[in-house]
Amino acid sequence: MRKTVLTLMLAASAITSAASAQTAPATPRPPVRQDENRDGVTTRAEAIAQADARFAQMDTDRDGRVSAGEMRAYRTAMHDRMVASGRDVPVPPPGGRKHDGMGRRMDPNGDGSVTREEFEARALKRFDRMDANHDGTIDATERANAAELRHVDRRERRDGATPPAPAPAQ
Repeated sequence: MRKTVLTLMLAASAITSAASAQTAPATPRPPVRQDENRDGVTTRAEAIAQADARFAQMDTDRDGRVSAGEMRAYRTAMHDRMVASGRDVPVPPPGGRKHDGMGRRMDPNGDGSVTREEFEARALKRFDRMDANHDGTIDATERANAAELRHVDRRERRDGATPPAPAPAQ
């Protein structure tokens, strides 16, 4: 009797999960691409356009600010999409997250929300960090180097190792 009930429960669970996997998301969003013209090079203008598009996706109430709740909802949706697609999901640091929604890096003035200008400034800072030769573009080599650094960082967080200190500015 127990085997029959267990078998029926497993079958029902499999059918339910298969049916839920086939449903489309309620609001499909087009992917945000950094290299809009697909020439293999990302310019500062493309980085700003990508930041603006991502900000628009996060600012669900369209008030020109992204609150901590909107940031959490966006990150949760991104995490769910990554898991559903089978991609490598970032591992949080040991001890869990240090902030709820956004930290000092995202909200430099600490007012509890991020404006478009603050978001663009952070995107340009990331762009400048990736642009190793400082020519105003990110090519395939620079993109691969940045990706490798992210993977090393992720691996170290997962394994509990402390990442190396950043190189001093020259």
